[in-house]
Amino acid sequence: MNAAARRTSALSIPLLLLLSLASAVAGMAATGALAPAELVPASPLVTWGLPAVRALHHLGLLLAIGAGGTAVLLLPGPGRREVTALDPARRGTVRLGAAGALLWSVASLALIPLGGLEATGAGTAHNVWDVALGGELGRIQLSIAVFAALAALAYALARSTVVACWGLALAGIGAATLGLAGHAGSSLDHVNAVNAMSVHLVAVSVWAGGLLVLFLRSSRIDEESMATAIRRFSPWALASVIALALSGLVSAGIRMSAWSELLTTGYGRVVLAKAIGLLALAVLGSLQRRRLGEQLRFRHLAISEGLVMAAVIGASIALGRSAPPVPQNIPAVGELRVLSLVGYLPPTREFSPGALFTVVQPDWIALALAVTMAGLYVTGVLRLGRRGDAWPWVRTLCFLAGCLAFAWVMNGGAAAWGRFRFDAHMIQHMAMMMIVPPLWVLGAPVTLLSRAVSPRTDGSRGIREWVLAALHSGYSRVLSTPPVAGFIFVGSLILFYFSPLFELAMRHHLGHVLMTVHFLASGYLFAWVLIGIDPAPKPINPILKLITLLVTLAFHAFFGVAMVSATWLVAQDWYTQLGMYTADQLELIQIRGGTIMWAISEVPTVGYAIIVAVLWMKSEDRRARQFDRKAERDGGAELAAYNAYLAGLRGEGDVDRAPGTAEASEGAGTAGSSSIDDSSQESRP
Repeated sequence: MNAAARRTSALSIPLLLLLSLASAVAGMAATGALAPAELVPASPLVTWGLPAVRALHHLGLLLAIGAGGTAVLLLPGPGRREVTALDPARRGTVRLGAAGALLWSVASLALIPLGGLEATGAGTAHNVWDVALGGELGRIQLSIAVFAALAALAYALARSTVVACWGLALAGIGAATLGLAGHAGSSLDHVNAVNAMSVHLVAVSVWAGGLLVLFLRSSRIDEESMATAIRRFSPWALASVIALALSGLVSAGIRMSAWSELLTTGYGRVVLAKAIGLLALAVLGSLQRRRLGEQLRFRHLAISEGLVMAAVIGASIALGRSAPPVPQNIPAVGELRVLSLVGYLPPTREFSPGALFTVVQPDWIALALAVTMAGLYVTGVLRLGRRGDAWPWVRTLCFLAGCLAFAWVMNGGAAAWGRFRFDAHMIQHMAMMMIVPPLWVLGAPVTLLSRAVSPRTDGSRGIREWVLAALHSGYSRVLSTPPVAGFIFVGSLILFYFSPLFELAMRHHLGHVLMTVHFLASGYLFAWVLIGIDPAPKPINPILKLITLLVTLAFHAFFGVAMVSATWLVAQDWYTQLGMYTADQLELIQIRGGTIMWAISEVPTVGYAIIVAVLWMKSEDRRARQFDRKAERDGGAELAAYNAYLAGLRGEGDVDRAPGTAEASEGAGTAGSSSIDDSSQESRP
């Protein structure tokens, strides 16, 4: 059966590629993308070559993500003891991921000149590489090729699951970056379009990639291991279905002005066909989960699911080559300048403290992320409750409050004005670093994860094991040192605001996303080191915590004063190009921003200090109770041993004394020991 299964696996790749191409051509014909262009005549190499290269591109992407995820998270281990070295099954899977990532990188490079040729038209004398790399999309495609190449290198050199995990992380970053390309990057609702496309591509990669790799490797992995891997893949597939549904709704709402266009336009009909295909995949996946122990049955279902997935991917390629039917309402000239720079228009209301809580700039993916985090946390708490374990309600309240604060930071008034006004940006910055992270830290999510999720006993690592391994790694030991965490917390302020990084974060969506991730991560690290309930790699002296707190947040306040007294404008070119405020107004707004940084930093300073002191006192009380319980168990053996040690010292000191004073000396020793514990009995040496 293995020989026949291997032949089927070998033939499945060309079949899936041909089906994807056929589906892409049919979709392009339905949307009119194959019709000759009137302004710039398309080269046949672009018309027919781009879909073929994109099919290879997507195949490599699926193999890179699917193989890495299967080896790192799904396959069982070789025994009960945790092992990170690659066993034969994992080694073959990782090598498959290396081949896929290499194909992905080469196809990404091939897309660059094809994109330049598409821009210049057939018969051009221009250098298509220069044309492509002169635009943002070409540079994005080049960065994706670099990430894919790095993932291929990590997979090829991997001798352990740790290095393979780095390859998976690089591949995931490359997949998320793909959302910046295509029509998503040029949509009028830029933020939601890019975020939805990134989530869509990552979800498809996880679902289709995992399914494809499990199918290809099923003939080389024993049935018991396959059943375990499929069982572990099931929740990932379910999460991918939900993510695809959410991102698909957001993307469809942006690209179509009415749901009736699903039937009245070619673009809408392709979207509808894709949605039906995804629904069919969800049904097939449900049937697959009921046949976990039947490997042959799984292969049959996987083939059917793979064929439908290939058609869906072809439809995605067609949609990427087609213009959406939504009539984009082009605003006035002044608004068009702002829209082209930011991706959305500023609120029409006047900026005020009250408007920060009443104006909404929806970021649907960030909102979904906040809801997902809160839902997973509550699920973990409920699981502990069903098991009979208690979980402090204060921790739950803190974490949910952090999720609510995160949703406001990304969707409220601070986000709506954040890229137009420096003071609004500073409110968003302070919330990201000094409000959201402490609330999350006080929720102790790692402790909840370690208690609510069952540990693996087969030597492999799941999410629980990877998080705990990262927590106790050498990197964590270095980063969790209070001076290092404090330096990252305040040093990033100087690097970010006194360099071009701030303006880059305002101009580019990717830079803005990286800025958000950095602020949240540095704030979480700082809060975890100072007030963290989750276990740390090594104990931290509370006095060192207080010193780090005072020095760090004092510098934070002085930095705010420096911003107030600055004689230059931060990101002056950016705000001037927006043209929304005069130079005097921009100066006043920057002074307000510095004042906000200075003022807001004082409140968390007091809060941090109180929490550090309370945790310090609780730790001392806990240590005293532990000592008392130990004394009750062993009858005060430790104290008795200490008294005996003191008596021994006094006895040695009596050697040089006169014999007549020995008895008095012993009596003094006994009296001295009674001051430590009156009930202890001291033996003579």
